[in-house]
Amino acid sequence: MTWIADLYETYEANQDQVGKMLIRKNQQFSLLPVGHAYRNVQIEVQVTPEGEFFDARVLSKEEAPTVIPVTESSGGRTSSPVPHPLHDGLKYVAGDFEQYADTKKKKPTPHEMYMAQLQQWADHDPRVAGIYKYLQKNRLIKDLVEKKILFIDETGKLLPKWSKELTEKMGYKPPLFDVLAGSQDSAMVRFTIHDPRGNADELPLWEDPEIANSAIREFSGGQEGIDYVTGKAMPVTEAHASGLRYGGDMAKLISANDAVNFTYRGRFSDKSQVAGVGYEVSQKAHNALKWLIIKQGIVRDGRVYLVWGQSLPERFTPLAGGLDLFEDDDLEDDHNFPNTQEEFAKLLKRAIYGKNESLVIADKVNIMILDNATPGRIGILYYNSTDQKQYLTRIENWQQQASWRHTYFVNKQPRHYYGAPNLYDIAKAAFGENANKTVLNNATTALFTCVVENKKVPYDLMSKLAHRVSNPASFEQNWQWRKALEIACSMVNNYFFRDKGGCSVSLDKERKERNYLFGRLLAVSHVLESEVLKNQGVSGRSTSAERYMNAFSMHPVKTWMIIRKNLQPYIDRLRPNQKIFYDKLFTEIMDQFDPDTYTDKALDGRYLLGYYSQEYAIYHKQPVKEEEE
Repeated sequence: MTWIADLYETYEANQDQVGKMLIRKNQQFSLLPVGHAYRNVQIEVQVTPEGEFFDARVLSKEEAPTVIPVTESSGGRTSSPVPHPLHDGLKYVAGDFEQYADTKKKKPTPHEMYMAQLQQWADHDPRVAGIYKYLQKNRLIKDLVEKKILFIDETGKLLPKWSKELTEKMGYKPPLFDVLAGSQDSAMVRFTIHDPRGNADELPLWEDPEIANSAIREFSGGQEGIDYVTGKAMPVTEAHASGLRYGGDMAKLISANDAVNFTYRGRFSDKSQVAGVGYEVSQKAHNALKWLIIKQGIVRDGRVYLVWGQSLPERFTPLAGGLDLFEDDDLEDDHNFPNTQEEFAKLLKRAIYGKNESLVIADKVNIMILDNATPGRIGILYYNSTDQKQYLTRIENWQQQASWRHTYFVNKQPRHYYGAPNLYDIAKAAFGENANKTVLNNATTALFTCVVENKKVPYDLMSKLAHRVSNPASFEQNWQWRKALEIACSMVNNYFFRDKGGCSVSLDKERKERNYLFGRLLAVSHVLESEVLKNQGVSGRSTSAERYMNAFSMHPVKTWMIIRKNLQPYIDRLRPNQKIFYDKLFTEIMDQFDPDTYTDKALDGRYLLGYYSQEYAIYHKQPVKEEEE
């Protein structure tokens, strides 16, 4: 139970953050008190202290996440009717629900269960009593219909959905139908007390710490047992929280409710024998996890990537590319921004470890990946803990061992950085922008573990990237291919040269490895043809090197003869000094080949490094000047 213990410790270390509202991506959130959870709410109802309906409104999607009190059972409820203490769905809070919706006649009804529970709380808290008095009148839906929050059809039932015909007839679409995922009867309602004669700065009930403490006193409990996390005797629970990734998320991390199909039988006769978890410990651990996910987690198609430490800056995630590890201030001064691989490595080291290595400490860092195992279960795909010094070292190692030159744009102007790319960008470069989301997530997860465990990139992923990049025609835009080429070079560099200090972007004229040399040949032919086409005013035409790149990677000698033959008309159009330059370059590369390695054997990804470095060297040398007459 290491992960629960770590999350529980995180909650205890951040007690000062409980109830403190933060904002990330236009979403408000806080570290929840015990016995509370986030739920997405669509309707807000204001009630007077005397129990009279005052007003109601539909909440926007940004306002929807609401902190509500929950009981031990309702915090993780699924399909069985279990009421929340105060804010809840229409079928629980509305006494006239059966008049407006078709329901199964079961006793007790969800509303009766809700009211019996609310009455006990109302007897101990006068602020809740006003809401209880109002709900006793059994007219909530009627009031919401009159307020034009809810809408009924010709039979007097809640309208199941809104149609275009109704929009044309009414002249507008009610806001509730823009925020509801289902029908009107699935709407969630939150209540607050409003005194028309009172203070205009009333605190809503869901933000009132006194109401939160009142709910904790009223609904905390459970049978005594041994908590396996702390080893202490305390009330334990078998009902653990859901709503980890967002308000409506019903997937749970801990659950054992399938006694009929023998999920746990054979080892245990009862689920309580597996392990006991204290109610307070479970609540604090799950609430800490919810808080961390919203605060600094990265969620991709339901998969959660989370790294946290008491003193670890949130930007230091394994998913980040080299550019993402800098603070905004580091990138503001264009004049001081590094333009070489060595300069960038020094700046990156300073960004990772902090000024005077202030971040090199022994604080604990926790690393977690979560995803759905089934629609109702969420599983831990990866969990690890390390100290901050080692974690930062591995971040730096990855950035150095997967370093290459990458392009990004500021105000449509290209700029460059040296380091590893963003992990999700690597997955998309390997499998395509429109690849299956599970495939992209699995590739990202594999790379994630490479970073945190200091491993080389998987061979199959590196090969997939090299193969896809070898077919430039498969990309819609040239810039997409260029981005994928830079990413592929990073991964090839990591796979082949991570233990050798890496391969530099700068051209290595002494490197005699066959893949590198063949890549250089291809780059020279591409630049030569591109230069002639540019001088002729031709744009948008692919070169022979681009068209034959895939075939070249599989049969380099055979394909090179074809490319070289196609290149001759362009060589004839070069100026004399240009001919000398390119002829000398071709000769220089060919002389580097060992006769035993100049074979038609397929190339691996290393040829892309030679291609990129040779192209970079030509484009960044002084342009060839015409001979003076």
